[in-house]
Amino acid sequence: MGRLPGSQTRSIATLALFMSVQLADGVWTASGITRFGPEMEGNPLLYLLVTTCGMAGTLVSVKLLTMIGGAFLHFKSQNLALAWLTVIYVFGAILPWAWTLAN
Repeated sequence: MGRLPGSQTRSIATLALFMSVQLADGVWTASGITRFGPEMEGNPLLYLLVTTCGMAGTLVSVKLLTMIGGAFLHFKSQNLALAWLTVIYVFGAILPWAWTLAN
């Protein structure tokens, strides 16, 4: 089993964390859109898809595609990139939704 560069952390933990963050983002995005409407979504492409295709189908499709991309990075041993993407999602999606839904 691979490890992250310069770390004792197994790379599968990075993939698991990435997948968990994606699930959390999907749930919180759905909660935010349900509570505030699709205008609250900051991603213009996601907004367009939600308003034209519906929330459930859009979020499931987008999150599945993102998770497949994460798995691809993991299997190509691009675990440092996967770790950075996880951090970016936490600060760019999870924390803003947490802040918005808490207020």
